[in-house]
Amino acid sequence: MVETSKSTVPSLFSSPDQVLILDGPMGTELTKRGFDVGRPGWSARALLEAPELISAIHRDYVEAGAMILTTNTFRTHAVNLEGWHDPAEAGRLTRLAVELAREAAGHRCRVFGSVSPLGDSYLPGEAVEPSWLQEQHTAMLNELLEAGVDGLLVETQTTFREAEMIVHLTRGCGRPVVLSVVSFDGQTMLDGTPLACLRELARSGLLDAIGCNCVPVEIVEDVLHQMQDFGIPKVVYANSGRMNSLGEWEESAGALLDQHVAFARIWTTHGVRLLGGCCGTDVDLVANFADEFADSF
Repeated sequence: MVETSKSTVPSLFSSPDQVLILDGPMGTELTKRGFDVGRPGWSARALLEAPELISAIHRDYVEAGAMILTTNTFRTHAVNLEGWHDPAEAGRLTRLAVELAREAAGHRCRVFGSVSPLGDSYLPGEAVEPSWLQEQHTAMLNELLEAGVDGLLVETQTTFREAEMIVHLTRGCGRPVVLSVVSFDGQTMLDGTPLACLRELARSGLLDAIGCNCVPVEIVEDVLHQMQDFGIPKVVYANSGRMNSLGEWEESAGALLDQHVAFARIWTTHGVRLLGGCCGTDVDLVANFADEFADSF
């Protein structure tokens, strides 16, 4: 990756008070439109079986007012293709995902490359070699950058070690970088690392925003409180609910558009400048965010 001074990286925000609207979930929308994401490969299978559906979802988010589209690359690392598709196809699928988002975005919004954790997003306990993590993420980052993404969204991160490694691998990439982590209690990452431990990473000069995703709306303020002195803008894209102790999905206030938007108004007073939707939300939430925060564009 070519080293680039951070001062030459395009600014993510046009003003300190601007609120940028992210898109919403791909998997939820694929399911709503009849595509089975419950198979190995999850949403990545749609790149092979239903690319036109991915394009349609991207276009709907653009029409709803999204200012940043996220590539459907959450599961296109080579290791995530094992068992259902040729891992050697990882680069091609990543490039295809970027192309589909870019075509839908046109000149109306930017395209950010999704960089996910390598393991199960909710089961971060498995120990892996740092060299293997670095190899997999370096390949993904290079593929996204070569495909021409406008920025990188290091998302749904559950372990400090992996999040820190990916962020440091983006050094010199010449694009804005956003880090979003998962917390179940509003205090720690899923590996038990206190959210406050992300402070040094936030202040490293490598990130343009930091925050959380794939969390219920009810704990977002707790997360933001832990990050209040991080010194950079925040990102939030929350779920419409949460998993209960039986592993069953339960809707919460996040499923109600008015309440979700009301929460978002509060979040912006805590420095949130990137807003979108995660699991269970849909195009309608993005449209409501666009309407609510239009004055900041």
